[in-house]
Amino acid sequence: MEIINYIVLILTVLTALAALLQKDLIKCIILSGFSGLCVAYLYYALLAPDVALTAAILGGSILPALFAFTVRRTQRIDE
Repeated sequence: MEIINYIVLILTVLTALAALLQKDLIKCIILSGFSGLCVAYLYYALLAPDVALTAAILGGSILPALFAFTVRRTQRIDE
């Protein structure tokens, strides 16, 4: 694998861990969406463009948007 793939893999793990440690739920949603986009890139790098497209649409845009809507309807800071 190329060096960029290793960087994206490490970035995926770091953003997922950062999302777990956040107290602000909006920041957690943004970080998990970024992690989903990194996973979509890794699928594309592994020559699975159909899976990459699905992961980018679901993990990078639709699920974070639904989570943000849910957080907006409830509370923003986890107590």
